Amino acid sequence: MAGRPRFLCGVVEGFYGRPWSMEQRKLLFQWLKRWGLNCYMYAPKDELKHRLLWREPYTEHEAAHMRSLIEAAQEQGVEFVFAISAGQDMVFSSAGDRLLLQQKLRQVAAMGCHSFALLFDDIDPCMCQADRDVFPSLAQAQASVANEVYQELGQPSVFLFCPTEYCSSLCSPSPSQSCYLLTIGQELLPGIGVIWTGPKVVSQELSATLLEEVEGVLRRRPIIWDNLYANDYDCRRVFLGPYTGRAPGLMPRLHGLLLNPNCELQANFIPIHTLGSWFRSELGSCAHPDHAGMETAAALGDSQGPQEGSYSPQEALELALHDWVAEINQQALEPGGRTPGHASVSVKGGTRLQPSTAGGQEVMPELQPHDSVPSGADEHGPEPCGVAPGEGKRKVTSEPEKGSGSRTPAGSQQSPTGDGDQLVMGSRESCEPSSALPSTAGSAQSAGTPVATDTLHSPGPAVCCSNEANTRQNLPLPTSDARTGGGSPPPSPSSTQPEASRADMPQTPLGPGACTSPGPPAPLTDGAGASPGPTAVLTDGVGASPGPTAPLTPEEAGSSHMALLTLEEAGSGPMVPLTPKEARISPTAPVTPEEARSSPMALTLEEARTSPTALLTPEKARSSPTAPLTLGEVRMLVELFYLPYHHGPLAQHLLEHFRWLWANGLSVGVPATAPDACGGMQWRSRAQSFQLLCAQTCRLHSRFVSSAGRALLYDLHPYLWDIRNMLLAASAFVLWLDGHLLCDPDPKGTWGSCFGWCQSITAPILLGGDAEPWAHRGGLFGELQALLPVGNSCDLFYHPPPLFPSSQLYLLRPLLPLDKGELYRMCRESLDCDPEVAEILAAHPDLLGDRLLGSFLSLSPEYTFVLEDEGGPCGYAAGALCAEGFLQQRDSSWLPAIRHKYPQDLGAGAPALGQDALEEALLFFHAEPPAVPLPVLRRFPSLVQLGTAPRVLDAGASRSLAICLLSALRANGSRGVFCQVSAADRQQLSFYSKLGFVALPVPWSSSPSALLLGRLL
Repeated sequence: MAGRPRFLCGVVEGFYGRPWSMEQRKLLFQWLKRWGLNCYMYAPKDELKHRLLWREPYTEHEAAHMRSLIEAAQEQGVEFVFAISAGQDMVFSSAGDRLLLQQKLRQVAAMGCHSFALLFDDIDPCMCQADRDVFPSLAQAQASVANEVYQELGQPSVFLFCPTEYCSSLCSPSPSQSCYLLTIGQELLPGIGVIWTGPKVVSQELSATLLEEVEGVLRRRPIIWDNLYANDYDCRRVFLGPYTGRAPGLMPRLHGLLLNPNCELQANFIPIHTLGSWFRSELGSCAHPDHAGMETAAALGDSQGPQEGSYSPQEALELALHDWVAEINQQALEPGGRTPGHASVSVKGGTRLQPSTAGGQEVMPELQPHDSVPSGADEHGPEPCGVAPGEGKRKVTSEPEKGSGSRTPAGSQQSPTGDGDQLVMGSRESCEPSSALPSTAGSAQSAGTPVATDTLHSPGPAVCCSNEANTRQNLPLPTSDARTGGGSPPPSPSSTQPEASRADMPQTPLGPGACTSPGPPAPLTDGAGASPGPTAVLTDGVGASPGPTAPLTPEEAGSSHMALLTLEEAGSGPMVPLTPKEARISPTAPVTPEEARSSPMALTLEEARTSPTALLTPEKARSSPTAPLTLGEVRMLVELFYLPYHHGPLAQHLLEHFRWLWANGLSVGVPATAPDACGGMQWRSRAQSFQLLCAQTCRLHSRFVSSAGRALLYDLHPYLWDIRNMLLAASAFVLWLDGHLLCDPDPKGTWGSCFGWCQSITAPILLGGDAEPWAHRGGLFGELQALLPVGNSCDLFYHPPPLFPSSQLYLLRPLLPLDKGELYRMCRESLDCDPEVAEILAAHPDLLGDRLLGSFLSLSPEYTFVLEDEGGPCGYAAGALCAEGFLQQRDSSWLPAIRHKYPQDLGAGAPALGQDALEEALLFFHAEPPAVPLPVLRRFPSLVQLGTAPRVLDAGASRSLAICLLSALRANGSRGVFCQVSAADRQQLSFYSKLGFVALPVPWSSSPSALLLGRLL
């Protein structure tokens, strides 16, 4: 190996979770060669024979796969380093264990491997009694084993050692005073390289000064194991930003640098690409060319970009973005590149439906070999990862409990051994696994035209209804369809969808005993979108947490599409949705009262597809729904998922707007003639800007599902789906804030009690200078969640992504006056009925709507939200802040009018399809309603009801609907909610249970089939 470059720069597959497939690794080797990188270390933590079963030799079949992998690396000029992690249960003094270790490595050497690594990271530092009898310290035991293996293998030119104390934060009390590191530096043979991660497990910065101390202690220059992009400690984060935080001139202080990247291979294009730019820059500026090794020019002959000069992360990002856009679109054009999930079912109104899983129910396809499933396809369970903040004794995730014999990261799902590619451990710790996704590696299209981018709380006293009555906006709601040009929603595609896929969605209940609650599933799709173009200052992602910032140039700031409106532009009227004309003229133009009356929604789905602010031109969007992703869209994707200590501009703008809007929410209620009315004008201006950013991001989700190749889609869709669902709820909540917050002059009243979430629960967590990134969970998603009034209720936000991603657009917003007719139509068309029943419904078209929604629309319209797709309203969430007063008013004034409207004998007739729903509605109108027990009203003071049309198939949109309603109720002081459900309706019970509702053990109603479900907020 005399001609091998001495400085190793490349990738280490060293994360916890599902290992990459053989085909993915071979693709990685091509990337490494293309960008001038020269090393790959095989160290997947959850490959059985790497760590847990390290003593077992590879079978003949496994050896053949390993040999082919080594040969593939060598063909691309990549140094293949085989690592083994024996420290969990090795008896260092055992001759048998030492012999097994040597035999294992000799077997791999016989396959053609010439470089090796022994890893003793993330293990119990305590030795067994047998070892304590022989060795005075753990460091001497490990050094003894490493020296012996190194010599038995013939002192290979690359032999690496990872210590148990592998970063400054794990050294006691410091690297220079660590007895462990001092012993390692003294005892290890000089030819053995030592791995180091920097000041922390995930180091924000690396500098030559920080490495001097380590070099002195270890008596050799270290090899950096860089965890900057490692995401296995948080199943809701992925990092797509440029390689940064590594000072120029590091190469003379190092023997190598290996990047431990995202678990999802396709997410690592920009990280590895920009690492190559950094490496070329270091080679070009290195004062000692011999450190770079031999044949530098040959190693870089295939690479792109400059080979000399100071490294600029932003310039490297620009180069990588252009290459990634071309790569994405090329992969999507290859045979099998696009996922079968893109095939959609057309329905009336342009709605496109995708088959999908519903509500947390796992639908598992036949397991495929690793070679055919992209990494990350099933690594995104919804539950919080099981790594508590501060668990730093590991590379990137916590170790299993002692003696457990298995270790897998939260948030990923195990796969069986496939074609002998690798052995994967068969347990998961805490993140509920998402559905396995059938797919194959590889995807692509031609490059698109670049676009400029820019625990439950103790319940408080019952909430008084007086303030609500004073601030309620009485909306004039027509009793018939008032929308123009809107077709009726399509019928339920139940004949084409598997029943299991709708088992968890709140469908409009129309059967007997349905009471007042919802039923089946809903598809995942997006709000609306405008052009990308964030131009925010880069920050560390938690507001005040440490980290360098990278402001944009004045020219970039001046061209931003996201600049805030002036106060004059904002106007003084209440914030209302944008009209199509406004979207065409000015993305953030104010709305006049006349426009407000004619504007049916915040940003229509048609505007999202045709507005010039959208990412594609109208002609291009209409002619090709799956047009290639543009540079602007890919840039937005990167800015949403940037780096562990920094947010991208788009994410930063979203957070800044949302934080400011809820912090200044009271200013919205100031009359236009008041001296400080400008506060409301500014609030509405920023609210419109925030709404547009949310629409852009939702639009990006739809475009990504339509245009990305299969491998990339299944790697990144769970993350983008999470953000889209969160922004659907956040955007609607901001619209609702305009005029609906209760402002009690008593500081201990509703406002003071409800906005504890502003001051304590969701106050930004200030990370100290030594905090690891897992101290703040969830990244952008987690910070947006924390800003919602119900953000502390984590069970509301975690849900498996759909098995088949859908590109359908959704919009979530507060109720508008023109919605009643279409909501009632949705209720009618959700009922399958015989002609006799249909005749009755034709004569009384509002009957079912009055049964399900009438009381809420008449008495509590300010707590009603509408979910809309391309076919019109397809779901609702209705609530009453003070259920006690609402029920009294319903029984005393609303029900008598309804009884006069619908005679009791209206539903009399022979049994027929739909007759039960008709009779149940009339019984509800004319029977004496059962009284809700007073303890329920005191502990759960608010009433809620959710329903969706059968065409809504994915739980993500329905959850956003529920989150928005619960946030509104919590913001005005509610501490708990309840709903009325039929015990026979399994779909409703499943949906509500996954939202944290539990059956209340109280006697209620004369019907044993009726249940009360409640949850605290």
